[in-house]
Amino acid sequence: MRWAKILRWLMLMNLFPILLMGQGNRIELQELVLKDGKPFTGEASFKFAVVSGSSTLWSHDGSSFHGAEPAGDIILKVTGGIFSVELGNETMKPFYYEILKVYPNAQLLTWVNTGDGFVLQKERNIDPSLYASIVDMEPPKVKSEPAPIIYASTLKKDKNKEKQKEAMNPEGIMMERFKQRAGSSGAIPMDALLNAKKHIEGMPQPKDAGLWNWEWLGPSNIGGRIRAIAIHPTSTNTMFIGGVSGGIWKSTNGGSSWSVIDDFLPSLAITSIVYDPANPTIMYAATGEGFYNHDALPGAGIFKSTNGGTSWTQLSSTNNANFTLVNRLAHHPDSTGVLYAATRDPNRVWKTRDGGATWNSILNASHAVTDVRVSTHGTHNMVIAGCWGYHTAGWANSGDVYLSSNWGQTWTEQTTGAVNKLPVWPMRCEVTFCPSNSSRIYVVIGRNSGEIWRSDDSGATWTQMDVLGHLGGQQWYNNCIWVDPTNSLKLVVGGIDNWRSTDGGSTWTQISDWHDYHNNGSANSAHADNHIIINHPSYDGSTNKVVFFGNDGGIQKATDILTTAQNSGWVNLAGTSLGITQFFGVSAAPDGSYICGGTQDNDHLRYKSSGTWSGANNWYQAETGDGGAAAINYNNTTIQYSEYTNLVIQKSTNSGNSWFDAYSGITDAGTDNALFISPFSMDPNDPARLIAGGATIWRTTNSAGAWSSIRGTQTGTPKCSAIDIADGNSSIIWVGYEDGHVAFTTNGTASPPTWTRVDNNATALPNRYVTDIAINPNNHDEVYVTFGEYQNNNVWYTSNSGTGWTNRSGTAPNDLPALQVNTVRVHPLNSNWIYIGTDMGLFASEDKGQNWSVDPRYPTEGHEFPSNVEIHELCWQGDYFLIAATFGRGMYRAHPMVVIYVDLNAAAGGNGSAAAPYNNVEDALNAMGPGTTISIKSNTYDEPYLMFNKRGMIITTNGSSIIK
Repeated sequence: MRWAKILRWLMLMNLFPILLMGQGNRIELQELVLKDGKPFTGEASFKFAVVSGSSTLWSHDGSSFHGAEPAGDIILKVTGGIFSVELGNETMKPFYYEILKVYPNAQLLTWVNTGDGFVLQKERNIDPSLYASIVDMEPPKVKSEPAPIIYASTLKKDKNKEKQKEAMNPEGIMMERFKQRAGSSGAIPMDALLNAKKHIEGMPQPKDAGLWNWEWLGPSNIGGRIRAIAIHPTSTNTMFIGGVSGGIWKSTNGGSSWSVIDDFLPSLAITSIVYDPANPTIMYAATGEGFYNHDALPGAGIFKSTNGGTSWTQLSSTNNANFTLVNRLAHHPDSTGVLYAATRDPNRVWKTRDGGATWNSILNASHAVTDVRVSTHGTHNMVIAGCWGYHTAGWANSGDVYLSSNWGQTWTEQTTGAVNKLPVWPMRCEVTFCPSNSSRIYVVIGRNSGEIWRSDDSGATWTQMDVLGHLGGQQWYNNCIWVDPTNSLKLVVGGIDNWRSTDGGSTWTQISDWHDYHNNGSANSAHADNHIIINHPSYDGSTNKVVFFGNDGGIQKATDILTTAQNSGWVNLAGTSLGITQFFGVSAAPDGSYICGGTQDNDHLRYKSSGTWSGANNWYQAETGDGGAAAINYNNTTIQYSEYTNLVIQKSTNSGNSWFDAYSGITDAGTDNALFISPFSMDPNDPARLIAGGATIWRTTNSAGAWSSIRGTQTGTPKCSAIDIADGNSSIIWVGYEDGHVAFTTNGTASPPTWTRVDNNATALPNRYVTDIAINPNNHDEVYVTFGEYQNNNVWYTSNSGTGWTNRSGTAPNDLPALQVNTVRVHPLNSNWIYIGTDMGLFASEDKGQNWSVDPRYPTEGHEFPSNVEIHELCWQGDYFLIAATFGRGMYRAHPMVVIYVDLNAAAGGNGSAAAPYNNVEDALNAMGPGTTISIKSNTYDEPYLMFNKRGMIITTNGSSIIK
């Protein structure tokens, strides 16, 4: 009976024939295949995709986008044109019902190859009557609008539909970011960041090209992804959170305000923070996000604090490849120094008995360990671990739960599929014990977009409580669970949104709605994509019912978790002083009146210098979802552009208050033919002209009204990763690709332009991911190209338009460390000064990259930036301000002035430029950075308390000057 039921589920949920190994029934589907005008008999290759309109909803191998032909094929037996399919015991994703419910007009595309190449058959509607013989099946419960398999690269997000974001193609998306850093080796050196810090301790000081004072621009009111929350067990107003790329932050007032603890940890990718419950002055923090999301950063092991989180030191025992990606920590409930760590690559659970001095591997899992929990009931000696990761048979065929009853000495797999056990291949599993019931355990599995299972006998048997579907196709990314410590029948699960049950998981109520998180700036609910749920230490289920949620928007608080509703009972704790926003792109108006940028899951953000919604604490967020590159029309700042993902370009004509699609003609848009975060660039000579890059290079000349191709797909179909247009000459355009391909044109306004490839000359460039290109605005023959991976040759320079290349990563001891370089810019007023953003801050050179140095204010940190954060993009605000968009610490701005002018007779309030000089020397000294020249107009300056403590020059014009 059970086997027959599985077969019925498979057929009801999967219209699409897939040949699977194993015994099973043969189902005849439909006459379709013809050869020479007659039904075909034999073996044939097929490809299938389900589409709605022009968007692919599902394909059998996950590779079809925008109605395109899938990459892989499958073999089926055909008799007289009748498909027959063998269904074995493989568990398949049940998306058929959900697709038809949301898209009742979905159609099936079929490509057939009977020996003469694949031919697209006639599109046909999906007909559920084909399965009329499949009876006695109830459709899955749908508590909210279901989430069909919709790859993020196929559709623009629709705020009236289920959330669609990067979490729909884990394998491809994960590799996009990692391939920049790991390259063909597939691994990032574990000690890369630590070695970089060690390297730069010996670098000279200070030749930092005018950099001095950095201004943090915010936002402090938006937040960013966190997976770690820890609250002091007795001093409950003391809280710590960890940004996945923004470091450790502390609050001493229950989350009303936050301050960063250490901006110079070797890794700011914090994934888990725990207290030693027997001695809360001891804390541990894990680094390295191992959940397969595309923007995950590697870590540098586990860090320990012995002074309540004031300072942190890396555990030397974790300075190795075993602890690159530490997903979760769990401390023994009452034994000091006994700690468990869940890791990916290797897929292990580790245990230390001596506070992290040594570690032992106690579980070698089949997949990445994403969760580990220790029972608070010491007499039960129980530990449970949840897993998920890539399997040779595919992402769906993965996941495990392991249970130990002797503190991890031995383990029993729970996901065996046997009677009263958890199902085989459940996908990602999140687990929890119940503080008030020693025998009860809950597991949330990713199968069917979220199933709830429960054991009431310490794991001896398991019962499925519900198919909630709350993970919405993102089971691998957002999955968390919390149980009321006073009542084991009350629990909350988090996915895209949060759901509450008061009867042990049998029925559920939705308690958050991500659409209402930012409603014209007001956070009325929890943000989307929840990763951690933790209660207040004084929670008693009566007078204190406070629970905290960590997600892609930071941290929110439910003041009464038992009554909290979708848009009531929520307090946003990320909206005051928490600066962990993850930016992908940035653009600035020349006068600084507007700055905009795309972010991870917080869409297009806008900064204004004055008026409503202005300043670091009041960035404006129109929508949620992901945002990428950005551009502001420098002649009319009401016109702004931003990318959603995969080159879906959007436009605003009201200064970023609202946006609409503007990618007509870009066939790469919304497909896998464009990078998840794709480049586009506004012509600095004509703001109506923009260049965008997917597998094809695209151009618009009418402010994104229409786009056309100006360079076709290259051999191997690499995707464009970098674009620059010469300031002063619209005909000069440079492009770079993910495979190291670099080319340029000198007739970029022609139709079509002529392109010259320049990466394979006698001095060939690295065959690595091109992260950025910068053309010298004062000499267009000079170009800089930067590359990915943790190498020490990531900055290259040409003085002759690519005829020859020189490595400009410096010469020891003035050379750069082996770090990924993400972005490069040339100072518009001094061509010798260049700046690069890396995975660990910013560096500057005053001689075109021949020598690099460190800022004297950060001698041990070793770069020119007030944080070890990744700098994703640099841009210029006019000719004077350099803006750094960081992936985890918001935006910063510096003023590296080449020459500062002083005139005693100038009006007050000048900015040091030739047009508006300072009227005193003191202001010039304060604004001066190393390398800057101060030009003083002849006069007598009565300023007795001056300190000349920076390297630079002071000159006088129009005669001599006296300073007294």
